[in-house]
Amino acid sequence: MLIVRRFLPFVRPYVPRMIVAGLLVMGVAAVNLALLRLAGLLWDVITVRHDAGQMTELITIFMGLVLLQGLCSMGHSYLTAWVSQRIVADFRRHLFSHLQSLDLRFFAKRRTGELLSRLMSDVTVIQTVVTETPIDSAKQVVTFVGGIAFLLTMNWRLCLLILLLLPVLVLVAKLFGRRLKALSTSMQDHTAALSTLAEEVLSGVRIVKSFVQTKREETRFSVQVDRTLQLTMRRAGIMALFIPAISLLTFSAAAAVMWYGGRQVIDGTVTPGDLFAFVLFAGILIGPFSSGARVFAQIKEAQGAMQRVFEIL
Repeated sequence: MLIVRRFLPFVRPYVPRMIVAGLLVMGVAAVNLALLRLAGLLWDVITVRHDAGQMTELITIFMGLVLLQGLCSMGHSYLTAWVSQRIVADFRRHLFSHLQSLDLRFFAKRRTGELLSRLMSDVTVIQTVVTETPIDSAKQVVTFVGGIAFLLTMNWRLCLLILLLLPVLVLVAKLFGRRLKALSTSMQDHTAALSTLAEEVLSGVRIVKSFVQTKREETRFSVQVDRTLQLTMRRAGIMALFIPAISLLTFSAAAAVMWYGGRQVIDGTVTPGDLFAFVLFAGILIGPFSSGARVFAQIKEAQGAMQRVFEIL
């Protein structure tokens, strides 16, 4: 958290615009929830009541909400990009200026490729977590809270079936997140070493060729590439298990809802429209769960990048 707080001065000038972007994206989430509830009402009007007049009114409202959702989405997408790019630009300027102010002893102990990796690659990793992730999280919070509220008012028993999986999701996210953080730090170190090696060889290519060391440098570079590749594939393997595991748990809840809710429709205690809306709400809750898992993994990766960058500040 100390490292994150050190980054806050670069975010603070853009907080008002981030708040606006957050409000817009929360508006998108709220409209999405309203559209789902409206879809359930439409289902009952069409299949149970057969009321053409009310159907027309609801469809008109539906299209108005879709237009509102599009406007909010356009606004938050542009503002998010505007803020994130400017924060990263400011931070890169500050980092480069700081490097210029350091004495020669610092550069004698650091390789150029390593510094370039921190200035470019690590800052890019931080960008998503510091700017885009908080705004997207605001959307997922509204979706989750609003979705749970709708589900509880519609059928609290069905809602409990979904909530039973929440502790399992949190546990899975923590287990994967710890491993991802360690792998991310190692990957960034090896990527920096690879960049440094390439920079040294290419800048001194005349010396390499003069002493006939081409094959030796090719071997060194190939070994470093293989090490980086191994770490990359290990991370890919973990991510390949991580997201599907979260999705499997959430879809299992949806299947349970379909089974239990379908029995209630057959018994006549729930209308088809209510079950239809409930399934849609249960489906949209997959977003916050999966997004939460993804954000957790991104934060763990960014912690390593932040630590590396602030080592030279």
